[in-house]
Amino acid sequence: MISLAALAVMGGFSLNLLLSFALGMANISGKANSQGQAKPPLPLFQLGILFVSTLFLWVFFSFIIPSFWRGFAMYFLFFPLAALVCMGLECCLQRFFPQAVPPAGKIFRSFTAYDGLVPASLILSLALAGSFSGAVALSLSFAAGNLIAIVILNEIRRRSNLERVPRYLRGSPLFLISMGLLALISASAAGILFRILEVLQ
Repeated sequence: MISLAALAVMGGFSLNLLLSFALGMANISGKANSQGQAKPPLPLFQLGILFVSTLFLWVFFSFIIPSFWRGFAMYFLFFPLAALVCMGLECCLQRFFPQAVPPAGKIFRSFTAYDGLVPASLILSLALAGSFSGAVALSLSFAAGNLIAIVILNEIRRRSNLERVPRYLRGSPLFLISMGLLALISASAAGILFRILEVLQ
């Protein structure tokens, strides 16, 4: 149980270390500012696809892929397969459950494997998860960590519109600074909590 908690802590925080916020979340701020929305929608169905695709690909690379592809060559398959799985799941959702996919709810691009979030989650899952329950904990915490980050960035964007922010800091500079601070805080929190959980084991 403690090992699952440790995996969840690492999953929720360590994705920031891969600069996923700087690469993927900056797209959120740009779309929100260009469209002038008061509050950008949360991509809940895409975060659900992030969870399902990471878990599915973990099972595929852990048990299904032939043994001669395992090892270094396996890393070349991460991005194309992640993009295919994301596109396939989005197409299935839009075809069979069109009411579950809001038209403004797409923030990440499926053909880029959600701006690299799925391959990054998969790499960490394969490195840290030794069982299916561990992979579930990691995949769920990756999605939850990204949801929390999006909520924080949306609030920063809302407050920056209400308060006086220097002109040269508005827009992308403010978001990049915020994402850098989030990454530092998350890295520190992950290290502290993971050591606490190691001591408790």
